[in-house]
Amino acid sequence: MRVLITEDDGNKLEEIKNFLVSLDVAECEISTASNMVEFSASFDDSVNICIIDLRIPAYDGAQPDTNGIGVLQAIEKLGGGRVKLLAISSYPEEFSKIRSDFEARGCLLVSFNEKEVWQGALRLMVVQSKRAENFDFLIFSALRAERAPYTAMKELNGQAVFRENLTRYDISIGGRRGSIIELPRMGLVDAATVAAGCIERFKPKLVAMSGICAGFEDRADLGQLLISEIAYEYQSGKWTADGFSQEPYQVPITEEARSVIRELIEDSGILSRLEAGWNSQRPSKMSSPKLALFTSGSAVIASEKFMDQVSVHHRKVSGLDMEVYAVHRAAQISLCKPHVICAKTVVDLAGVAKDDELQPYGCSISAKFIVEAVAAFFAD
Repeated sequence: MRVLITEDDGNKLEEIKNFLVSLDVAECEISTASNMVEFSASFDDSVNICIIDLRIPAYDGAQPDTNGIGVLQAIEKLGGGRVKLLAISSYPEEFSKIRSDFEARGCLLVSFNEKEVWQGALRLMVVQSKRAENFDFLIFSALRAERAPYTAMKELNGQAVFRENLTRYDISIGGRRGSIIELPRMGLVDAATVAAGCIERFKPKLVAMSGICAGFEDRADLGQLLISEIAYEYQSGKWTADGFSQEPYQVPITEEARSVIRELIEDSGILSRLEAGWNSQRPSKMSSPKLALFTSGSAVIASEKFMDQVSVHHRKVSGLDMEVYAVHRAAQISLCKPHVICAKTVVDLAGVAKDDELQPYGCSISAKFIVEAVAAFFAD
């Protein structure tokens, strides 16, 4: 959620901001404008609630004037038809002259001196906006350990939220708002269900996933970061008396997402940036990140024989996990059709070489890559 307060009185502004914070609105979600010029620079389609002062200067240094109606007209021209509007003024004697113009545009007029009234109206707007809030991006994690690196990144201005059966960690990257959604359980079912519901509810432009995965020997190295280019489910198909016949439905990423990923992984300094500050277990061999084919299923595989059976269905498959295909598919069939970037680090070769000590490393560098990828995606 994003709130824009258009107000030039410092004391009044501070009281409104403090009340919003008391309603669990994060400070990073509150923007302010002290004149019309700042308002024009701050307002966009991400604003959910706009709080308006009737008397506001046209520009920095000018005298306050009755520009409140100008703010409403600007919102109309900028396409803010769904924004919730509340005018809080210290001059209620002016309401009779302007009430019809404000109410015709869906803006409620209240006196700043009537604290219970404006606080009650604002509380209702916040509740309604939180129910219908949008995010620019969503990042899914299947394990608490996979979410942990994000909570350690202070620059993300994160805030833990538990609302409507979702465990969230709301963050901002490059000025864009998003949330890390922790799945209730690992596996395709929970990943598909939660991802589909969150995509339709929050309407992100980008969905992502980070974490750890298994790799296929000779196609991936321990500690290597794999970014999904195509994903399929190895469990789809038909069982007969002759055995299992696989029918792997494939879901690719978009060209826009692929171009962002390629630019990042072709940067010679990418591994150094991702490992910056890491002082624990590292892979014995350093391997460059790469675009890869992923296959997903709900079962944990710890058998070299079964890995060989899965790998024969696609000669280039490199990564195996329990969720990536579900995220790809949920995005593909959604109404808003977000782009997808999933990055996971190989921490075992499924029965050949297991190394639990690499899991923290894998969670860390995949999370850092996703942060860079989100920033690069929206910068482009």
